[in-house]
Amino acid sequence: MESITIRKARYSFTAQRDEAGVPHVKAEDWRAAIYALGYLHALDRPTQIYFARCIAAGRAAERIAAKPELVEMDTFLRRANLGKNLDDEVAALEPRILEQLLWYCEGVNDGLADGKRSLPMWVAGFDPHPWEPSAILLLGNLLSFAGLAVGEQEAEQTLLELIQLGVEDERIRELFAPYLDGIDFAPLRDIHITKRLSDEALELLADLPRLAGSNAWAVSPARSATGSALLASDPHLEVNRLPAIWYEAVLNWSTDAGESRYAMGATLPGCPLMAVGRTQDLSWGVTYMAADTSDFFIEDCRPGGATGWQYRRDEVWHDFELRREQIGRKGQEPLEIEILENDLATLTRTPEQPGSYMSVAWIGSHVGSGRAVATWLDLFSMPSAKAAMEHVRESPHPSLVWVFADREGHIGLQASGWLPQRAPHASGITPLAAWDVSNHWRGVVPAHLLPHAYDPPIGFVATANEEQYRIDGPPLHASHLSDYRLRRIVELLTAMPKATIADMQSIQYDVLSTHARDLLPVLLAHVDDCPLKQRLLAWDCRYNPESTDASLFNSFYRHILLEIFGQEAGIGWRRMLYLSTRMGYSKFLLTACDRALRKVTSSWWRNRDKGEMIRRAAERAQSEPDRPWSKVNEFHFVNRFINLGSVGRLLGLKSPPIAMPGCHATPFQGHLLTTKTRESTFAPSYHFVTDMGTDLAWTNLPGGPSESAFSWWYQSDLQRWQTGEYKCLSVDGDCKDDAEDADLLG
Repeated sequence: MESITIRKARYSFTAQRDEAGVPHVKAEDWRAAIYALGYLHALDRPTQIYFARCIAAGRAAERIAAKPELVEMDTFLRRANLGKNLDDEVAALEPRILEQLLWYCEGVNDGLADGKRSLPMWVAGFDPHPWEPSAILLLGNLLSFAGLAVGEQEAEQTLLELIQLGVEDERIRELFAPYLDGIDFAPLRDIHITKRLSDEALELLADLPRLAGSNAWAVSPARSATGSALLASDPHLEVNRLPAIWYEAVLNWSTDAGESRYAMGATLPGCPLMAVGRTQDLSWGVTYMAADTSDFFIEDCRPGGATGWQYRRDEVWHDFELRREQIGRKGQEPLEIEILENDLATLTRTPEQPGSYMSVAWIGSHVGSGRAVATWLDLFSMPSAKAAMEHVRESPHPSLVWVFADREGHIGLQASGWLPQRAPHASGITPLAAWDVSNHWRGVVPAHLLPHAYDPPIGFVATANEEQYRIDGPPLHASHLSDYRLRRIVELLTAMPKATIADMQSIQYDVLSTHARDLLPVLLAHVDDCPLKQRLLAWDCRYNPESTDASLFNSFYRHILLEIFGQEAGIGWRRMLYLSTRMGYSKFLLTACDRALRKVTSSWWRNRDKGEMIRRAAERAQSEPDRPWSKVNEFHFVNRFINLGSVGRLLGLKSPPIAMPGCHATPFQGHLLTTKTRESTFAPSYHFVTDMGTDLAWTNLPGGPSESAFSWWYQSDLQRWQTGEYKCLSVDGDCKDDAEDADLLG
């Protein structure tokens, strides 16, 4: 173990790095432990902490660089107003929670004073302001908004664009049935749609801390080779930008009664939370519950009133509230934008003429959302899975599905988060008229109606961003969601009567696609005997880097989407090409397309021959050069903060090409989007497996503890992440490879 030099700590603690660079803290009490976490975050990840706050506050162009994509993102986030009422939310926190946030903030501020400004801060001329509890709540809002609400809004805007483009009503309704049943398209065609975010801005949002996809499961002692409960969790997000989003830590402290306590797992720099982790009593992992927390509405607008524009409720007109925001641009004149809002939602653009405009509401902006931070802090003292389930289900946001396992062998799954209580006729998939108050939200869905499971007879719980339903029946999402990853995880767990740690790890690296396995019999039934058919019939549906058949299927599937849905009377070739090359980012539409492809008859191939279109797609796919998946799905690791162009590789800031295994439909969810200026990846950002009969965890992540590209600990775990090897985390940093550990690994 290597000692970490601590110079200016106001509370007593020691910190050492294990062989992987993971810091192990020993503190005299919880106050010192949480202070130490803040101190180490600032020591190892100062740029990540402070730049994230600037972005969340909509001040990135003002304080970092006046790049067009940063100006665009600032404008978008300032309109979303993630910082609304933060001081009030802080003031409303329980004193014991606020006290812990203050201890953590003291650690961040003292750690920064110890480590000073980072190189990216110095280059940008960035002067960090003191860290405070409101900054923690702001990052929490960003975690929830950028990770879920933005994706919902983009998907629903795509649907609205398809309706306005003139795609036949019958085809749109069939594709998204039953969610569009009873919805009148006529008023939707009159809306002045807001210009969507550019690829560059969307990619920057993808680069922010969020939990946009994940796997998590727990196994009961009856199905465990060790006789104890096992838990595995791997949150998925952007992975090719270093440093990694997560910061691993092991905290040790003593209670007032003299009891030794610990917590280990993945923390988020800037926040005193452990997104995935464990104590001696409890382990947890989370996935985003792909629930609909944001809705568009239609406002009928006209010029007039004290603020320049008015909206109506029934036939009565009211003045919009006007909020003016200055978007600073470093070295340039600021831009001033006017934002119109009311008690329901915020207009997505300023009207230019009378008519229908979209407004958007997000449940996370409602009063009381700040208490979500208490959920995370209290996990460190939860005694059991049952207690943790009851505790987290009341958390306001983000909307999550939690998986728990405890020392006594109990396992559980619990959904949480505020979800809008909509009118019975409202699905949330399309905007409804705001002037009709019967369309407005009616509070939040009661927490006891959120899905949950405790010690189920099957012996495991699992979740992977699949469809979720309220206990009383209605869906918690606005459209179909794929369950490809979940079905594969359940399939593998079912086949393991006595799961080992090694089994859990192998599932996290599994690359078999149930998406391909489902569709191949349907699609190949229309294809005459040919090399493509022979190869895909023999393919094991695994997206291994060396597989050329994976690349062939990917090409075949893309051409089918273009042939069937890309026709001019449909979605259009250009738009379908755009969506089908963003597979992991367009699941809203592509999941609906997959369901349609399984049908025998459909409006999408009315007056056309489905088999002929599939055969044409096969010919085109077969004519493309044969390439292994490693060449189709390869990417580079780059630095998150320093853009040095071609010099990057010479300085070690840009890696050689790296093969990404898996695809959007495999447990190792590896997919890639490449634009002119940027590669965006989406893959497991942390692997965590633990046995609750021990005090150990096995982990890896794409990166290391330090954000400095010139540190030994910058990418110390990268090789393990690439090769599927796991390191062992222990309380004291000493994981001896003894016989007991070997038995655990199976």
